[in-house]
Amino acid sequence: MEALRECDPEGYDRMCRVVGRRTARIQLDDETAFVWMNLGVVQVEPALGENEEVFGEGKTDSQTVLALLDGSLEVSDAILNDALVVHGEIEQVNRMFQAIEILLDASPRCPRLQNLSRQFVTERSAAGVLSEAPQFRGSEWYPFAVPPDEKKLLIRYDLLPESTDKH
Repeated sequence: MEALRECDPEGYDRMCRVVGRRTARIQLDDETAFVWMNLGVVQVEPALGENEEVFGEGKTDSQTVLALLDGSLEVSDAILNDALVVHGEIEQVNRMFQAIEILLDASPRCPRLQNLSRQFVTERSAAGVLSEAPQFRGSEWYPFAVPPDEKKLLIRYDLLPESTDKH
């Protein structure tokens, strides 16, 4: 959090408000950690199992983290692809996603966060976790079926994304 505090004090303040003293169990690849903030500093310890009381739980893998950090994957696509799974009460899930977005927003402007990202890549590559580039399918522009008359209206007003077939 020190890196976030240095490069984006407002983001750091938002993070402290969003996370507060809440706890989480986070699984990355085969490792699970118990995470919380104490006086504005992130604390991480190996999880001891299901005994720790947590406000939420999250699970992802190194390839997803890297794709999120380099901007090739959006959080919403990671969720839709089951590459990022979060459990908890709705308020706590929302707070976890806010925390992720705060870090992803600050990362491109923060050299120390970029250095941490490079260190993460080096460590995960050395451990053999990152053997190939992640493959994610893009989510549809809208996850629900669109009736033909609605699609015609969206086409007429040029409201469909560029990657969508407009015909």
